[in-house]
Amino acid sequence: MRLTLPIAALLLLLNLGASVVQAADTGVRVIALFSGKALLQVGDQQKIVSQGETFEGVLLESASGRGAVVVIDGNRQKLGLNRSIAGNFKKPDRARMKIYPDALGMYYVKGKINGVATRFLVDTGATFVTMSGNHASLLKIDYRKGIYSSAQTAAAVVPVWQIKLDSVSIGGIELKNVEATVIAGEQPVDVLLGNSFLRRTDMQQAGSVLEIEKRY
Repeated sequence: MRLTLPIAALLLLLNLGASVVQAADTGVRVIALFSGKALLQVGDQQKIVSQGETFEGVLLESASGRGAVVVIDGNRQKLGLNRSIAGNFKKPDRARMKIYPDALGMYYVKGKINGVATRFLVDTGATFVTMSGNHASLLKIDYRKGIYSSAQTAAAVVPVWQIKLDSVSIGGIELKNVEATVIAGEQPVDVLLGNSFLRRTDMQQAGSVLEIEKRY
């Protein structure tokens, strides 16, 4: 009889554990709240998500110490701490594309800035999406409302403005509120697709081909 109780208890714990695992695989839960951020669990994945960021198909619209507002498939839900939405949320298909080098080994790709067609040069050495003042004017970007500074080039000190682009897209990958730098004048010749865009994607190189995938 002494052996029966521990075995029964063990079976009960195993069943409870299976229930917990099953619960963790479904739904959206707010684990912790911060100002402008929330620790979300979506399915079995957890991440600290900032306002305006999408994680596993769930958009965090706002967050404060009082609660978080999430948007799922266009439906807005308010969640308090340790509150969850039951359901089975599948990861959305992630947009991806391949970029092939030109004869000089440069990676050019067509895309859009604020909905306007643009050709980019992929530049992993550029901190931000970077363009000349001439490019910005052609794209009708009022960059002089941005944060002004200056930069030293090989030839001279040039005016620079830090701005945010409403959207930047290549293929089916579109990101909102992308940081960018505008340099007065005609340089750089190409619009550089820098790390303010690239770091928000998963990028790898397979042989000579760049593969870029949207990160949720």
